[in-house]
Amino acid sequence: MRTGTHLLIVCALAAPAFADDKDKADANSPPATTQSAPDNVSPVTFHKGQIGLSARIAFGERAIATYDNKYYCGELDATAKYGNAPVCSQRMPFSLGLEASYGVSAKAELVLEMRLGLERDFGPTANADGPRPFFLAPGARFFFSEAQHAKIFVQPEVVFDFTGYKDAAGMSRGSDFGVRGLEGLWIDLHRTYGMYLFVAETLEMARWLDAGFEVGAGFQGRYP
Repeated sequence: MRTGTHLLIVCALAAPAFADDKDKADANSPPATTQSAPDNVSPVTFHKGQIGLSARIAFGERAIATYDNKYYCGELDATAKYGNAPVCSQRMPFSLGLEASYGVSAKAELVLEMRLGLERDFGPTANADGPRPFFLAPGARFFFSEAQHAKIFVQPEVVFDFTGYKDAAGMSRGSDFGVRGLEGLWIDLHRTYGMYLFVAETLEMARWLDAGFEVGAGFQGRYP
């Protein structure tokens, strides 16, 4: 009986010492760490310092008002002096838009758009083939209302139109210039690529007054 009592007393005295040793070991052990994203990783929608290449397609309508109806703009009018309609409304030739860009800040990119016509436009007369559209448009793109992967953008540009229109005598109608704007929804699927939906308005005014409206979609790749 005494032996059992002695064992109980020894265990009771050893328990606090064991608990103290365990507390000291816990205090000396390093704290548990939780894995978190590095602070220097940019958001998916962050384009600053990236070079981008983009391709887009669009479908649109336009209206052309000639300053002199001796020039053909795609439609005839038997009541007009020269037989050409003074105002023409038609589908825009199907074209491919290519664009280079550079992100100068988190919310802005410098851009240079190039439009290449896949279809021919109207010619100098009703029975003649016309040129393929071609223009260059430098500008900038600004982003707003940024979410996790999507944001709104607006893109003002200046247009320099080098499409080779000619008159009925075969003489060049020269180059044109104007303004252009794109507005739409941008979706970045990854930090290095994204897609976008847009509407665009173009107004040119040198060779004739040409107003166009387009709806389209595009894809952009970026590096690094």
